[in-house]
Amino acid sequence: MESLFIDGSNVEVSWNEVDSWDTFWSYLQNTLLDGIHDNTIDDEIYIYNENKLLSLPRLRQLKISNTSCQIPAVFSDVLFDCFSGYNADEEDKFTMDFISYYADQSNNSKLYNEKLNTRPYAGQLATYGHGGYQQLLDSNKNISSFILHDLRFNGWIDRGTRAVFIDFTVYNANINMFCIVKLVAEFLPTGGIVTSYEINVQKLLRYVTEKDKVLFGFEIALIIFVIYYIVEEIMEMLVLRLAYFLDYWNILDCIILVQIIIGIGISLYRSVTINSLVLQSETDPNLFTSFETIAHYESMYNDLSALCLFFSWIKIFKYISFNKTMRHFSQTLSRCFNDILSFAVMFFIIFFAFSQLGLLLFGTLLRDFSTFSDSTYTLFRIILGDFDFLALERASTILGPVFFITYIFSVFFILLNMFLAIINDTYSEVKSEMSSEGTTGLEFGGYIKKSIKRMLCMRETEEEEEEEEDEDHGVTKIVLPRLRPHPDTGQSEDEESIDSMFEERPPRVLRTQETMSSAPQWDVQSNGEFAPRFPYKGPSYEEFKILCRRVDRNDDAMGSVISKIDAVISKLEMLEKSYNKGIFPVIEEMSFPDGLEDEQTIHIPDETNHRGDWS
Repeated sequence: MESLFIDGSNVEVSWNEVDSWDTFWSYLQNTLLDGIHDNTIDDEIYIYNENKLLSLPRLRQLKISNTSCQIPAVFSDVLFDCFSGYNADEEDKFTMDFISYYADQSNNSKLYNEKLNTRPYAGQLATYGHGGYQQLLDSNKNISSFILHDLRFNGWIDRGTRAVFIDFTVYNANINMFCIVKLVAEFLPTGGIVTSYEINVQKLLRYVTEKDKVLFGFEIALIIFVIYYIVEEIMEMLVLRLAYFLDYWNILDCIILVQIIIGIGISLYRSVTINSLVLQSETDPNLFTSFETIAHYESMYNDLSALCLFFSWIKIFKYISFNKTMRHFSQTLSRCFNDILSFAVMFFIIFFAFSQLGLLLFGTLLRDFSTFSDSTYTLFRIILGDFDFLALERASTILGPVFFITYIFSVFFILLNMFLAIINDTYSEVKSEMSSEGTTGLEFGGYIKKSIKRMLCMRETEEEEEEEEDEDHGVTKIVLPRLRPHPDTGQSEDEESIDSMFEERPPRVLRTQETMSSAPQWDVQSNGEFAPRFPYKGPSYEEFKILCRRVDRNDDAMGSVISKIDAVISKLEMLEKSYNKGIFPVIEEMSFPDGLEDEQTIHIPDETNHRGDWS
């Protein structure tokens, strides 16, 4: 479609070459009609022999009244009409006064219609409403040519015209795709024309093939999961109340759920609406059927799907937070957030100052600085290295280079390096603190390995409660766990916890003789079997798990206490080194970490005391 209607090489006038009234009418009479009426089969129009035109093409015009601007008094005797740029409040809605022979006999081309089954369009010059004057072309190429000639001869486009839209829709059954085409010509108050276009290709009929039906089944499963997670999130809100929103992962979950719910609503609307639109285009082919609205919602659905997938990938950080590198990353961002926020305020003050300066200096000379938003985007591009220094120099020989060099020095060399310094310093602090505290994270492979060992440990615990018979030797064997030193570490017991020094090995089988010599608490019965001397009164498996959790909590608490003690010892060593060097610090007291509040002061000996009289 783009090669046929936009930038065709074998046409008289392409859409990109339209810049005046004459070239605009020439495009309609030649390029547009030749492209639309490419092939006709049984009074139905096919473009490129495969794309069926669903309804007649439509021309829609928006005009401005001749009182939309005020003529200066000095020219009031010479100029009588004034047409400003497009403004919805100044839109011309009067009936056109001309006689048409081939144009629409229902006078739609002369009458203003408030709603023409379309959406507001944001063009390059303004945002246009959904009303206007419309004219449908015909399925016959000759009649369509006469209609265009009639409109041009009667002045359908005049000085008040500010936008003309050309709309049509085609469908390709081979790939099950709809193509919604919109060509936009914006008429400037200065007399020129700016063209743009939208070619929206969408799959509006979703469930046709077997693969589509399988996709429909997955969508049903997604709806079931969404309902489950909605109930779960509501229960968490009821329990945590406002504390629920203090966790940003919960906020991210809510965002994902809202996006999925909106997407489900759009999908239902599309499935219900598309069938009625196709039926309308088939039953009444002499009317214009607009697929623009449903294509807009389909584009919104695709955008929501993309955002939902993006946030779902971000959520992976929640489940790999045990990794040491991920912990460095998350803690660095959380700790330097306030510093970055303060820096952002300073950065944007300077940045917007340069943006406003560029607008005022070069706004009338360069397209990149013509508006405040364009000036802002241009300065962002300069940061990334995309700039046109020669254009600035041509605009102003002195101010152009001065503006460029000042901006590069202030923003690129100073502010951006300050931003990187904030992140680097924070990362260094986080890394040193985690190293001093002995905080280690698991790699992903280690995490999987630990999970598998935990599962095997649970299985071995169940096997320890049963006796196994050795069928080959006919003897009784007792399954006992065996501990051995960790094979991967060479550290001593005081450098690493017992949990990391020892790990469980596969159970060892003890024969009868070994059991008699190493387990005196067992009695031998008359039949040769072993029986416990006393009944087992140990904890149950559930009690054992509770005790394990308590031990884990105690380990965490001890780790915190040990880190605080290490901090105190390091401070004492610093004081001792200072004393040995003959430096007597003037310190009356030293605060201890939380939890060590029995003695809050350390008395420093007098300078006359001996070096070894510390107590």
